Amino acid sequence: MGLGVAASVAAMMTLAAPATADTAGYLEGLEPVYTSLTRDQLLTAGSMACAILGSGQPAPVAVNALYKQMGISLAAGNSIVTGAVIDLGC
Repeated sequence: MGLGVAASVAAMMTLAAPATADTAGYLEGLEPVYTSLTRDQLLTAGSMACAILGSGQPAPVAVNALYKQMGISLAAGNSIVTGAVIDLGC
């Protein structure tokens, strides 16, 4: 992942809302774009991203984990991690 993408994710993380989960907002932002992923897969990926970020790992680690463990492309993983930070409050 390029430094620009990582910097964008880091910037979005600092602007994230307080730790409140907006599952509907998370899904509304991702489902229309990533139609090959089910609702359950998106929720699982968001939960995984939050767990990784909550353990102190940076966003690129979460994106890479989604790629390796779920087969989610890096671009989609970046959107999922960003959505998780903004909407799921992680």
